[in-house]
Amino acid sequence: MDTILKVEKLEVPGIAIQCELLLPNGHSKRTFEFDISSIGLRRRLVRRFYGILILQVIFTLPCLELLLNYPFPYNYVMPMSMVITMILYTCFYVWREWRRFAPFNYLVLFLSTCIGSFNRSVYLLNVVQSHWVYVYPVILVFEILSLMLYSAQERFRFTQIRGISIICLVFGLFMLLAYRLNRMVEVFSGMACTVEAWYVIYDTHFMLCGRHGYNVGPQDYVFAACNIHCDLPKGLWRLMRMLFFSKIVEAIRMFRECFRTEVC
Repeated sequence: MDTILKVEKLEVPGIAIQCELLLPNGHSKRTFEFDISSIGLRRRLVRRFYGILILQVIFTLPCLELLLNYPFPYNYVMPMSMVITMILYTCFYVWREWRRFAPFNYLVLFLSTCIGSFNRSVYLLNVVQSHWVYVYPVILVFEILSLMLYSAQERFRFTQIRGISIICLVFGLFMLLAYRLNRMVEVFSGMACTVEAWYVIYDTHFMLCGRHGYNVGPQDYVFAACNIHCDLPKGLWRLMRMLFFSKIVEAIRMFRECFRTEVC
C-alpha cells in the first residue's frame, strides 16, 4: 500500500525527485594524501627547499646590478626570454627524472636560478629603472622567510589562506615603511612579489600532496626546489584554462545548444 502511494506521489506534476543513482560522477569530494605522512619530516623538507629558494632570489640582486650598469632594450628581450623559459621548463617538466638525481639536479637548479634571476630582473627594470628596484627581491625574501619560519611549528595548520595572510602581512609592513619614507609608488610597483610568493605555497601543496605525481621524499629538497620553477608552465596553463578556455568552451556549448533546444 505504501509503495502504491509513493508511486502516485511521484506521478503528480510539479514534484521533483532526486535519486543518488542519477547524480553525475565526480560530485564526491576527492582527497589527496601527502607523500610524506610525518608532518615533522614534511615541514623540514619545506624549510630546506624554501631556504634554497631564498638563495635563488638573493642571486637576483647582482643580476639587477649588472643590468642597471649595462642596460639594453628590455621591451624586446622580455617576450623572447619568456618563450625560451617556457620551452626549457616544459622540457624539464616532461623529463622530470633529470632534476631528481645528481649531478643533473644541480645542473637544473643552477639553470633555473640563472633563468629566474634574469627574467625577474628584466621584468623589474621594465617597471622601475632605479635602485629602488631592489625592494622587490628583498620583500620576496622576507615573505618566503616568514613562510619558512611558520613551517617550523607543528601546532597550527599550514593552509593556503594562512600562507597568503602571512605574505600580505609582510608586504603591508613594507608598505607602511614606504609610507613613512614617502616611497609608496616605488614599493607598490613591486606588488607582484606577493603573487610569486603565493605561487610558491600553491605549487608546494600540489607537489607534496601527490597531485603532480612526483612522490617526493624527505631528502628531495633540491628536487623540490627545481619543481617550483619547472611546474610554472603547467601552472600558467591551468590559470589560462580556468580564466579563458573554460569560458570559450562554455560559449561554444551554448551556441551549439541553440540548434537543438526548443523554445516552447
